Amino acid sequence: MEAGAVLKRVATTLVIAAIAGSLTFGIFYFFPFLGTAERWTRDFRIANLSPPEPQHPDIVVAAITEETLSAFPYRSPVDRKFLADTIRIVAEKGAKAILIDVLFDQETEEEKDDALREALADLKIPFSISYSDSPTYVTDEQLAYLDDFVKPAWRGLADIEPDKTDGIIRFVPPPRTVKDGTYVPNVAARVAQLLGAKIPDKQSIIAWRGEPDSATQPFREFPSHAVRVLPETWFRDKIVLVGANLSLTDRYRTPFSIGRDVGDNRMAGIVIQAHILAQMLEGRVAPEDRAFVPHLVTLAILALIGAALGSTGVPIWARLGGATLAVVLMWAAGWYLFKANHPFVPLVEALTGGRNLLVPLIEPIVALGLSLWLSDAWSGRAERQQKKFIQGVFSKYVSAELLNEIVKDPKKLDLSASRRPMSLIFTDVQGFTTLSEKLEAAHLADVLNRYLDGGCREIWKYGGTINQFTGDAIYAMFNAPREQPDHAKLALKAALDIDAFSEVFRAGERAKGVDMGMTRIGVHTAEANVGNFGSLDRYEYKALGDAVNTAARLEGLNKYFGTRILITQQTRDASPEIPCRKVGGVIVKGKSEPIHVYEPLTGERATDENTKLYLAAFELMKAKDPGALAAFEDLCRRYPDDALAEYHLDRLRAGETGEVFAMAEK
Repeated sequence: MEAGAVLKRVATTLVIAAIAGSLTFGIFYFFPFLGTAERWTRDFRIANLSPPEPQHPDIVVAAITEETLSAFPYRSPVDRKFLADTIRIVAEKGAKAILIDVLFDQETEEEKDDALREALADLKIPFSISYSDSPTYVTDEQLAYLDDFVKPAWRGLADIEPDKTDGIIRFVPPPRTVKDGTYVPNVAARVAQLLGAKIPDKQSIIAWRGEPDSATQPFREFPSHAVRVLPETWFRDKIVLVGANLSLTDRYRTPFSIGRDVGDNRMAGIVIQAHILAQMLEGRVAPEDRAFVPHLVTLAILALIGAALGSTGVPIWARLGGATLAVVLMWAAGWYLFKANHPFVPLVEALTGGRNLLVPLIEPIVALGLSLWLSDAWSGRAERQQKKFIQGVFSKYVSAELLNEIVKDPKKLDLSASRRPMSLIFTDVQGFTTLSEKLEAAHLADVLNRYLDGGCREIWKYGGTINQFTGDAIYAMFNAPREQPDHAKLALKAALDIDAFSEVFRAGERAKGVDMGMTRIGVHTAEANVGNFGSLDRYEYKALGDAVNTAARLEGLNKYFGTRILITQQTRDASPEIPCRKVGGVIVKGKSEPIHVYEPLTGERATDENTKLYLAAFELMKAKDPGALAAFEDLCRRYPDDALAEYHLDRLRAGETGEVFAMAEK
C-alpha cells in the first residue's frame, strides 16, 4: 500500500475513533442513567479493592444504639438530658471537637430541653449540630423550632441525598443558603472548617476511607451510653461524632453495599459524616475526581482499537475476537490499576494525583463497539463506492465473469499507477473509413457493433481488458488490472481467435454485399505504465508508454507486409509452441534499434510447402547469402499471393541484404 493510502487510512481511523469516543462521552454525560453499570464497577472497586488503612486516629463515633434507646421511656426524640450529659462528659475528657448528628426539630420535656441548651452554650470546643430546612425532613413548624433551638453558628447541613439513578450515597452536599438566609455547609465540613481545614464550596465526591480489614471499621465506635465509663484517653484530642447507628433509621446504601448483600449492608448517617470529616481534614481527593484524564485516555484507546479493527477488513469473527480480547485486557488493567502497590505508582501519582487509578470499565466498551460499527460502516461505504467505481470503469471493458470476480474481491486489483509487464493488442479494419462512407448510419452502426462485440468476446475469453475503442479499432491489454502471469500467451491466443472471428465475419458481410476489409492485429509484450490517467473530472484506466506505441505501430506494419497478425520477439518467446515465420528486424521511423517481428501461423499454413520455402529463403537472406534472391524469386513464382515474400523480394532486388531493414513510413 502506498504511503498516501496508509496516511489516509490512519487519518480515517483516528477521526472515527474521535467521533466514537466523543459520542460515547456525550451519551453517558447527558444521560446519566445509562452509567448505572459504570458506577457499579467503580463502587465495587472502591468497596472491595481499596487498599487497607488503619482506623482513623482522631475520629471516634459515640453511637446512639438500640441498647441506648432501651433505657429511655421513649425512642424519639432522643432524651435531651442524656445528650446534654454525653456532650459534657466528652468535653471534660478532652475532646478536640464534637459533631452532633441529631435533628432538634421539636420540643420534649422542658427541663431536658433547657439542660441541652445550657450544655451547648457552655461548650468551649468547636462543635456543629445537624440542621435541615428541607421539606423532606421538617415541616414549617418543625423548622421554626429548629431555627430557634440551633443557633446559626452551630448549624451544619445534615441532608444526605442519594444518587437519583441508583440510590447510592456518593456526594458531599455543597454549602447553601437556607430559608432564614444563613449560609450553611455540611455538618462534617463545618466541623473541619472550625478546625482550620479548607472546605469546598461546591459538591464533591466522597473519598471513602478504606477499612483496616474485613472485620474492622474505618472509625472506632463506642455506644454513647458507655461514654461516662470509658477511659479519658479514648477521647482526649479526638473529634467525637454523636449520632444514631440504628437498624431501621438514618441508614443508606453506599459503595460499601456493593457485593456485600449479607445482612444489613447499609451505612449509618453518622458514619457517612465521619468519612466526610476525615476527607475534609486530610484534604483527600476521591479517585473519581482524579479520573478525568485516565477516563479520556481509556475511551480514546478502546475507541481507537475498535476503529482499527473495523478498518482491517478481516472476517467478522476475527474482529469480534480482537474486540473481546481488548475488553478483557482493559478490565484486567482496570482492576489492577486501582491497587495501590503496582510498579508504576509514581507515574500514576503524577498523572492523577493519587495512587488509586479509577478508569472506566463500561464506557470504553461502548466506545469500542460504536467505533467498530462506525468503522465497519465506513469501510462498507468505501467498499460499495469501490465496487461502484469498478463497475463503472470496467463494465464495458472486461468480461462479466471477470467483473463479478473483481467486484467480489477488489483486493485482487491494483488500480494505482504502476509500471508492470503487459501484453498489448491493437486491431484495425482495412478500408473501414471508405466502407463507412458507403453505408447508412444505422447499417454502419449495426455492422460495427456486431464486429466489435465479437472481437471483445475473444479478448474477454482470455481475461483481457478492453482499453479503448477508436472507430473500428480495438485497443486491449493483458495483466492489468488483474495479474496474469501468462499474459503474453493469453494475448497471442486472443489475437489468433480475433483473426479467426474476423475472417468469418468478413466473409459473412461480403456475402451480404458489405465490402468488409480484413482485420490487422499487432501484439507486443513489454513493460508499460498503467493506472488511472486523466483530468480531475474525467479519467480512464489505461496503459501508457513506448510499449503502447510499439503495439500500435506493429498493427500498422501489416499493410506493408500483407499480413494480418504481427507479434514481437517478447510475445513470441512466451509461446514457442505456436508456429511463426519471422518478418525481420524492423527499424520503425523514429527508432534506431530494430523490432524483431513475427507472423504467427495456424492450421495448414504452419507446415505447408509455402512456409517451408519461406523459412529456407529467410535463412539465406539473414546470412546475406547471394542465393537468397533466387530463393525468393522461386517462392514468389510458386506462391504469388505471399505478400510478405514479395516484400522481401523487392528489398533484395533493390540491393538490400540481411534480415534487418528500416521502414520509410510509420
